[in-house]
Amino acid sequence: MVGLVTQSFEGFARELLGQRNAKALPLAVVRHPVGGISRAEAEARITDEVIAAVAAGLQKEGGA
Repeated sequence: MVGLVTQSFEGFARELLGQRNAKALPLAVVRHPVGGISRAEAEARITDEVIAAVAAGLQKEGGA
C-alpha cells in the first residue's frame, strides 16, 4: 500500500502516520491542489517522481 498526499498535507500525513504506528507506510507526494482542477491539470501532477514513489513503495511492501 502507498499513501497519496499533496505537498500541503505531507507533514500532517506523516504526523498522523507516526501517531498510529504506521510511519513505514510509503507516501507519494503530488503538487497541491488536486481538487477543483481540470482533468488535464490533475494528470500533469502525476509526474515521473510520483510514479517512481508509488513503484518504490509497492516494491518495498512486496519485499517485506
